[in-house]
Amino acid sequence: MTDTDQFRPLSTTTTRVADDAVTRYFETVISTLADLVAFRTVASPDRANAHNPEFLRLKSYLRRLALTLGLDMEDHGAAVLLGVGNSPQRIGLLTHADVRPADEQRWATDPFTLDLHSEPGRLLGRGVEDDKGPLAAAIYTMKALRDHSLPATHRVELIISLTEESDWTPFREFLAGWTPPQTNIALDAFYPVVTAERGTGAIYVSVPPESPPRCQGAYLASFRGGRFLAQIPAEAEASIVGPTSDLIAALHTHAAEERDVRFRFDASPDTLQIHAEGSATHSSEPSQGCNAITHLAALLGTQTWPKTQVSRMVQFINDLVGTGHHAERFGAVGYQDPFMGPLTLALTTLGTGNDGELTAGINIRRPMGRTREDVETSIHDALDAWARRQTIALDRTLDIGDPYHLKSAPHIPTLLQVFRHYTGQKTAEPITIGGGTQARLLPNGVNFGPAMPNEPYTGHSDHEFMTVERLRLSLRMYVAALADLTSG
Repeated sequence: MTDTDQFRPLSTTTTRVADDAVTRYFETVISTLADLVAFRTVASPDRANAHNPEFLRLKSYLRRLALTLGLDMEDHGAAVLLGVGNSPQRIGLLTHADVRPADEQRWATDPFTLDLHSEPGRLLGRGVEDDKGPLAAAIYTMKALRDHSLPATHRVELIISLTEESDWTPFREFLAGWTPPQTNIALDAFYPVVTAERGTGAIYVSVPPESPPRCQGAYLASFRGGRFLAQIPAEAEASIVGPTSDLIAALHTHAAEERDVRFRFDASPDTLQIHAEGSATHSSEPSQGCNAITHLAALLGTQTWPKTQVSRMVQFINDLVGTGHHAERFGAVGYQDPFMGPLTLALTTLGTGNDGELTAGINIRRPMGRTREDVETSIHDALDAWARRQTIALDRTLDIGDPYHLKSAPHIPTLLQVFRHYTGQKTAEPITIGGGTQARLLPNGVNFGPAMPNEPYTGHSDHEFMTVERLRLSLRMYVAALADLTSG
């Protein structure tokens, strides 16, 4: 018998506690979410999050809130803990309070002000789905447990990471000096229960600088796009020096055939700038967005160019990456696992560094089925073969992460039963995701929401939202799950 076979109906006490929490606290969850969104908790390159004034303001807010709600609080620098109950048996709820950067020019309203009105039924703002909405609901889950003199058999600890979106090292250092709960539920991915995550990695490929061509004619002078590795880029731009009217007309013709990306042409006497606009999404699900960099490379690839640093990068993108999502062109890199699905590969950043190299950042997420060494060898083989064909030296850096799969844990049946009870999806089973969360760093770590299966995930996008009903449902299910798991 597997974990998912061991189901029993939810008790009337469990459902009553959950219903009471929604009645008493849901409006307060929304107002708390508004407070949380207003903190611009984005990592800064010049100081650690634990010493960033915006994160310090957030900690002060959490300390005041914990005192008001009767929860205990501990500040561990890279993490904050809110707790309720006294028992050697502990359950952890894992969330994070840091968020990805937000390009305010691409948002309809201020991304750091919760928007409750422009799209009725939706709550919009940076972090609403990833992960401040779940955090707000988790805080009042703790309050609801305390109201009903729960947990009876466990201590529940809300673990709030402050570095999930940037650098996991401080959180790992925190865990090295702290004993985590024996059972942990992260609120940072999808329902019904996520028990497997692909390994997240990066490939950085650099083309060395070259002098502009001496011959007459148009050439590619620059190409850039993307903001960070974990986001499918919504914008990219390239410049062409010396374009002819025939070249411009040909590019316009090919651009008109594109349905997924909008192109804008800005011409001056000697230069043509081409801007590409796609749609951003989390790089763990690249098919949900439209990659402006790779589509612009495809447009540029319709023409023949003199050899320059940029034209070589365009050739590289079109030859080895393309506009697909599963390393279809990248030699023998692509594969899939029966449960975890296919490897995904997305070129998400492109820019010129201080050393003059033009560097592409490629986000790769690999399932089980092959060793890290095997995947790395396939990557190097593909890059070496391409470099030989092009007679060019490519610099590269690889950081290939490992997949995670928790095959069994004692709390999985309860989480599945709660989800089945409140959604009516009676056959729901554990799933896998492309993203990597800090659940994998904790004992028996699984994810329980907040996104629904088979619905777009909006975290990291320029239109991040959660519906009011999904936030209400999440509060109800969080409380039901914890009430059931800690009721004895």
